Order: sequence, then C-alpha cells, then structure tokens
Amino acid sequence: MISTMPVTRLLLASTATLLATGVARAQYAEGFDSQASADVTIQAEPDTNVMFVDYSNMTIGGSTFSIPEAPRRIPGSAATSGILMQANLTAAATAAVNVLAGATPITFSGRYRVSFDAWQNVPVNPSLGGSTEQMLWGVSVDGIAPLECRHNLALGAQGIYGWLAGENGYSLEDAVICEAGTRVGQLGDQQTGQGVFFNEAFDQPWVPTAPNNAPANQWVRVDIDVDQSLIRVYFNGVEFFNYSALVPPSGFAMIGYEDPFTSLGTQPDDQWGLFDNFRVTVPAACAAQGSSMIQGTATDGEILSGAADPMVGAPMTIRLRGGPSSGLALLNMGFPSPITIPIPLGGCTLMTEVLGNLANLIVVCDTLGNSNFTIEVPAGTGLCGGAFGFQYFFLGSSPCGVVHTEGLALTIGS
Repeated sequence: MISTMPVTRLLLASTATLLATGVARAQYAEGFDSQASADVTIQAEPDTNVMFVDYSNMTIGGSTFSIPEAPRRIPGSAATSGILMQANLTAAATAAVNVLAGATPITFSGRYRVSFDAWQNVPVNPSLGGSTEQMLWGVSVDGIAPLECRHNLALGAQGIYGWLAGENGYSLEDAVICEAGTRVGQLGDQQTGQGVFFNEAFDQPWVPTAPNNAPANQWVRVDIDVDQSLIRVYFNGVEFFNYSALVPPSGFAMIGYEDPFTSLGTQPDDQWGLFDNFRVTVPAACAAQGSSMIQGTATDGEILSGAADPMVGAPMTIRLRGGPSSGLALLNMGFPSPITIPIPLGGCTLMTEVLGNLANLIVVCDTLGNSNFTIEVPAGTGLCGGAFGFQYFFLGSSPCGVVHTEGLALTIGS
C-alpha cells in the first residue's frame, strides 16, 4: 500500500529556515496525463505498441486490469495515468521502445537523477508459456538508431543504459548496465551471492515456486544517479550498480521496454510495461551527498529507504516490510536520536530511535505486510544537511502488545 505526503507538514513542525525552502520540483517531469501534451519523444521499432492509459481501469486486448496508483506521483499530475508499452506482438522478432525526456530531447550532463515508477506485468501461469521481457532505462543515450536495448547491444547502441527483466527470466543477467556496446555489470538472481539484491529490492517472487523475489507485477521505484562519471542504479532503494563511466555521460534520459527474444508469448495481453512519474532532477549544490542509516534493533518488521539517497528536489520513500497483513502501522517522524530512548507504556517499555514528533501517520499494509510512504523534498539549499528520523510501530506479540522496526535516519544532500 502506498502513501504520499507533501513535505509541508514536516516543514510546519520544523524551523523557519525549512519553511522558506519552497515547493518540490524537478527540472523535467512528465506524468503522462495526456498523449497530446506529453513532453516526450517516442522511438519505437516495428511490432510494438505504445498507449497512454488510465491504468486504474484499462483493457488490453481481451483482458481488463486495475493497477494501483504508482508510488511517487508528480505534484499536480493526475492519478493513475501512465504510458504502456508492448513489444514483439505478432512478428516473432526482437523489438523495443525508447521514450526520451522532452518532445525535443533534452541533454543532461554533470550531476542529475533520473527517476520513474515501473510496473512489469507478467502472466502468472507459466504453464501457458511466455517470453522474458524487460524494462529499459538510459542516461546519455543519443536518440539515434539503433535503439538502446539488449538486442542492439553490438549494433551501435550508445550511452549508459540497462535493463531489468520482469520475472528474473535469465537467472544470469536479470539486471544489467551497459556502456555503449559493452556490458559493464550484471546480476542474476540465481548467481552465488546475488539473490540478496532481488530479495531486498522486491516484495514477492513472480510465482510461489520461484527461488527469489522479482520485479514482476508490482511497482518498482527506479532511480539512476549521475554524478559526473559515476553512475549509481537503484531499484526500490537498493543499489544494484555503482559504475564509473569511461566517457562522462552527456545525452538524453530514457525509459523503455523490450522483448529481446524472437519467441512469441502465448499471453501477449498480459505482458507489458507500464511507466509513470518520469522526471529528471538537477539538485541544488549541497556540501555532501544524502545518506540513509538504520538505527537500533527491531522487535518485528523491517524499515528501509525506498529510493536513492535523499536529495533536494527529489522524492524520498520510507518502506515497511514484515508489517501486519492487510493491517495498520504507525509511522513516527521526527529527528534521529543518538541513543535508543525507552518509552514507558503501561507496565512495559517501548524503544524508539526518533526524537521529537514532527508527525504521526497511519499507513495501510498490503496482504504481505508491505507499505511505503513518499515525501516530496523541496528544491533549494534550505534542507541541505537536514536529518530526519523514521520508525514504524504496529500491533504484535510483545509485552506491550506493540512491536516496532528499527529506526531510519535520512540526511538530505545533493
């Protein structure tokens, strides 16, 4: 279950300096509210399909879908509006779509962050057959054929780009980062020591018998941080890649979708990529990069940062895992405590890692006990170095009848 909150309530409870920082904004932001007004350039190979949809109630071929709202709605954009992509529908040939930021593609260089939310729909009945497909991302791509994707890797693709397979269908190269025609990093969910990335980032396996969690059939928050030549790639706040480019990235930001194989899936209506909240943020200059740190010890559940390190002008997300199934949890927001603080509660004691009480929010967990909460951090330098603390509490087995996660300390930087 997803919650969002303007940072205003935090600021009202804080200092006048924070109040003066202004509203959140990105240098580029596209919520895909309307095909007519969308500020994007669509580059599609043959046998692909691109649609602007209300994904809360949509029909693809003979199937209907209702997808929950993406986790990081751009302020002022419409809920549940997005762009849907399909590839290799009938031709039995590899196919891909690239969508570039800007109707006239915008060049980005230096320090910036590309963010978007992606849902990869994968049929959940593998006995009927399917094809491994994947969402694409790119920074410093050139917008010139061939499109940046797996099947064009050796055919002249340019920039820094990569993919994330929907159902971990490769086991060896489920997440990949490339520079021009070279794979410079890859992770496979069934490779020794690499399953942890997928199990920490994603909330459930594709099917119950799969060995590890996968991005299929859930929203994934994608962040690509570019800091001169350094590229960091995050899925749901888990850093998959940290790569120093041979050529300093300068070019276009891209999202996309690909079927890298010639085989046809037998359930094409149920296999597609959905994207929302595409933005590029060029942060104000703070003295340091943001950071996240776990504090204390949990009695139940797990709290995690759900996005790249906090940055001015960009959303930050606080995840809960292992909460009450379809139940409620309380998110306490304040400042990080240097020590664990005991709180008497009747005849027992709770432990908190949060000082002060900027806000308390009730969140609803999904059937797996997961929830996340997003805060839009204002642009400008007023929040540089600001540190905030978070901790989840919910009903559970303890002397108090209440359990808690660890604390999460988030420091905002650039």
